[in-house]
Amino acid sequence: MNIAYFGEQDTLYIELLPETADHSWEAHPGVNINIAADGRVVGIEIEHAADRIDMSMLRVGNFPGIVHTAKGSTH
Repeated sequence: MNIAYFGEQDTLYIELLPETADHSWEAHPGVNINIAADGRVVGIEIEHAADRIDMSMLRVGNFPGIVHTAKGSTH
C-alpha cells in the first residue's frame, strides 16, 4: 500500500494494489474508488483533501523509521 499527497492538486491517493484501474466509481463528489477489471479495489482518490480530512494526521515514511508529516515536520 502506498499513500501519496499531491499538494498542487490537493489530492490524496491511497494505492491499495500497484495496478492500473479499469474504471472508477465516484462514491461521493471528489472521492473516487478505482477498480480493476476483476472488481478488486486498487486505489482511493480524494480530491480537495485538505478540506475533507485532517492533513496534520497524515504521516509519510518508512516505519518504524523517521516519520514525516505532509507539512514536512519530523516526529
